[in-house]
Amino acid sequence: METKKNEKLLRTLIDNLPLNVYVKDINSKKILVNKAECEYLGAKSEAELTGKDNFDIYDHATARKFTEQDISVMTTLTSIIGEEVLSIDKNGRQTTFLTSKIPLVDEHGIANGLIGISLDITNIKQNEKELRNLIDVTSLQNKKLINFAHIVSHNLRSHTANFSMLLDFLQHEEDEEEKTKLLEMLNSASGNLLETIENLNEVVAINTNINVEKKVVNLYEKIKSVEQNLEKFVNENEAEIITNIPENETLKVIPQYLDSILINFITNAIKYKHPDRKSKLNISTTIEDGYTILSFQDNGLGIDLKKYGNKLFGMYKTFHSHENARGIGLYITKNQVEAMGGKIEVESKVGVGTTFKIYFNEKN
Repeated sequence: METKKNEKLLRTLIDNLPLNVYVKDINSKKILVNKAECEYLGAKSEAELTGKDNFDIYDHATARKFTEQDISVMTTLTSIIGEEVLSIDKNGRQTTFLTSKIPLVDEHGIANGLIGISLDITNIKQNEKELRNLIDVTSLQNKKLINFAHIVSHNLRSHTANFSMLLDFLQHEEDEEEKTKLLEMLNSASGNLLETIENLNEVVAINTNINVEKKVVNLYEKIKSVEQNLEKFVNENEAEIITNIPENETLKVIPQYLDSILINFITNAIKYKHPDRKSKLNISTTIEDGYTILSFQDNGLGIDLKKYGNKLFGMYKTFHSHENARGIGLYITKNQVEAMGGKIEVESKVGVGTTFKIYFNEKN
């Protein structure tokens, strides 16, 4: 009666612990499980799990890993305490446990089984991942904010200095013809300041408009639409655009950002063509690690990445002596791509051409 009383007390204890508790024999078969372990494995009673080994319950890789652990614990008589393990059952469900395994040793010092105790920390790990992502995003945004503040400060200070100098000249100038020239210069400076402010406002809008909804668009149709709008520009430059994209290819994007990205990369490829050959642009897509990669491969001037690589996507950075180069397109495009959860990579060789790869995040 005393023994049964103690067994009932022990059973009540392990069944009401917020932990998965089980006991295995020397062959790694379960001989006791508590309610939490039954619930996790979808068993209605302990009897459904009694006599089953790891290969009866988990996928092959997980079962092999757990069996190796069991054998090690019972062979070396060394406990595993608080080890983080990933469990995948036969239905593919993944759970992260903080697991301890303790050898059951008889009076002769030989293990005839083990006790396992596991704490489900899946939610904790998910929260850690989300927190890490939040920290990464915050860190990135902080760097972008500092960089943007530097750009604003530098550019507005340059305009202010220019205005101050021209006004000083105008104030002390007596010749009416020279005054007229200075007024024209002031008018031009005013236009440049307005353009700078508009560019800065566009970048701010991209990075603060977080509620813009992504939509599924037909990429092939979108590219053809942009090509049609740029038809005059393409024909005047005798450029060739080759689109290797299935007609049913889709992307989940912010449509107006995609329009801007396509226009920028198509016009840049043609604008910076090599003087010794006609411009040719290949547009294609591939899938990699959850990203749809849109590639623009041209045969233009190319970019010296060793010299300009770290400045390539900077604001007002130019790398060719083209009269229409303003150094704003790539900066804005990069912000648009990152705002959609993507990234840009570039490969280039001077005199051969450049390939831009835009990674569109299809997971969110």
